[in-house]
Amino acid sequence: MACGPKCMAFMMLMSIWGIIFLSILGGLYYNQSVGLFEDLPDEDKKACNVADWDCRKKEFVKLYQQNAYNCWVAAGGYVVVGTAAALRFACVRSRL
Repeated sequence: MACGPKCMAFMMLMSIWGIIFLSILGGLYYNQSVGLFEDLPDEDKKACNVADWDCRKKEFVKLYQQNAYNCWVAAGGYVVVGTAAALRFACVRSRL
């Protein structure tokens, strides 16, 4: 890596922002926020009959939970990137 301390500080800041944002978004998906309903992937038409509301409700719950887990996995990726940036920042600062 040829990045300096300013670049690493920016990467750490963006990682912290990503962790906070995706954690909150994952929590909102996990609590089945109505405002995020439009952002759910399309439901599987083969899984349930259109008139069977109980089956469709279970499918929506699964979609909400899957999106929540996806957000939390992405937040974990930001933790890894932020940790790598922090280590690199410490190495660069110790050389100066």
